[in-house]
Amino acid sequence: MILAGTVITGIGIDANAQAFITAAGITDTTQQDAINTLVLQLKEKSIWSKLKAVYPFVGGTASAHKFNLINPVDTNAGFRLTFTGGWTHSSTGALPNGTNAYADSFFSPYTQYTVDDDAHLCFYSRTDTSIVSVDIGCTNSVGNYYHLLSIRRSDAGNNSYYGINVSDAAANFAVKSADPTSRAFYLGTRTGTVTNGWKNSTKDATNTGATSLRPNYNVWLGAQNYSGSPAAGFYSNREYAFASIGQGLTDTNVTDYYTAVQAYQTSLSRQI
Repeated sequence: MILAGTVITGIGIDANAQAFITAAGITDTTQQDAINTLVLQLKEKSIWSKLKAVYPFVGGTASAHKFNLINPVDTNAGFRLTFTGGWTHSSTGALPNGTNAYADSFFSPYTQYTVDDDAHLCFYSRTDTSIVSVDIGCTNSVGNYYHLLSIRRSDAGNNSYYGINVSDAAANFAVKSADPTSRAFYLGTRTGTVTNGWKNSTKDATNTGATSLRPNYNVWLGAQNYSGSPAAGFYSNREYAFASIGQGLTDTNVTDYYTAVQAYQTSLSRQI
């Protein structure tokens, strides 16, 4: 048993997992084991070092769900989430109401990346809806430079859009046409000129193009951060069971990442 608030050594508990467990006040042993296993798998597969913010949405409350697994401190600099509007927090994740809810990560692509073409965004959706929304990301209105995932858009034939540092034009996004469901692990990643969109362990969207400028606004979950304000009509109503922000990932990284996250969700009995 891993005791919340107590650093345990010599029995297989990872120090980063323990720091998160302590900060989030996770006392349930199944949840503790799930976090520890996830961290160990991400390190074993050389993914951990590429992650800047990870939100496991475990613990069932806003106070637990806000913490960044990579740096679980209650500060803006630690990229902990601040929830605004109507959210429902439960053992299965964090659910925005689709009308005024969003979570600020305090992570700005402009300040946190050193290059424009090495980044990813990820979220695990437990809800199947066809809506007009941005599920995670931010936008700069000066030239409309995007860093976002916008999944199963009802205003665009249920297409899913993956945009990592691109300008505001459909031709610049990696697009999955007629996405049949939004219950999945979604990840958009850019390395060099190539943006790839992944759904679970399948690469289903690819685009090649010039890199745009990184937005100097914070990445939000649950809505589109449009130059510091929520864009009207772009709120999500999908339940988040996991999300991350970080460097670009290789194909092997993504398939390993999905395997680790899916195992994590299965251990919590909330997989899709």
